[in-house]
Amino acid sequence: MRKLADEIEALIAEGGLEAGARLPSERQLAADFGVSRSRLREAIQQLASRGILTARQGGGTFVAAPFAAPLATAPLAAPSAASSLDKALFPLSSLARMEPGYWQDVMEIRKSLDGDTAYCAALRAGDEDRARLTAAFERIRKAEGADAATQARADAAFHMAVAEASHNAVLRQVMAGLFDLLQHSISASLEKLYRLPRTAHALEDQHRLIFEAIVEGRADDARDAARRHLDFVEDSLRLIEDAAARERRSVRALSRAAIQKEARS
Repeated sequence: MRKLADEIEALIAEGGLEAGARLPSERQLAADFGVSRSRLREAIQQLASRGILTARQGGGTFVAAPFAAPLATAPLAAPSAASSLDKALFPLSSLARMEPGYWQDVMEIRKSLDGDTAYCAALRAGDEDRARLTAAFERIRKAEGADAATQARADAAFHMAVAEASHNAVLRQVMAGLFDLLQHSISASLEKLYRLPRTAHALEDQHRLIFEAIVEGRADDARDAARRHLDFVEDSLRLIEDAAARERRSVRALSRAAIQKEARS
């Protein structure tokens, strides 16, 4: 049961959900994670007892505090690796929101770390890790054609399953923080990425290559597949961002023309 609670906690971090944000319905979450609603409720209760979630009768389940808050208030006498990393990454969230090109810095780091994470996962994954990866990949397959948010959750859960399989606590925490920063910086572009049918097919194929290399223990192939996947995502996001910038320039040009025409009237 702790594993499911951890996956939900990862979903909160990866989605950049802040205090007061509402989680998807129980029915939706149970379907996404492939578990019964009773098992889901037990996991939610665990997170509520840890101060991460709060349930409002008849109103759903909400984030009770920023994801990093419980770690940030841990005793200073014995700080964990997770708390130190959260403290280092948390101030970057506001920068991610304000700087248009900040996502490229995040992707640069992810391109390096994702490859190493997949490599370690291929070397260290046990039966439980492989089962979790299989379930995560199946969620990606089932999510194809669904709404962008569902696809994004399945994608993030898969990458966090890879991070879990690496058996490196620091890598897992950094990956969760990077997902959070990426979501803060280009949430709209990420949604557009999952709305493109040809892109969705390509992403599934790339995830399959990563998945197969890890479960078969092919570490070098897993690292290469992860890096190629991030190259594709970066190129696709860059095209989306360029198109959005071009549209903004066009709108501003039309507005200036309308103002000048009005001034001459």
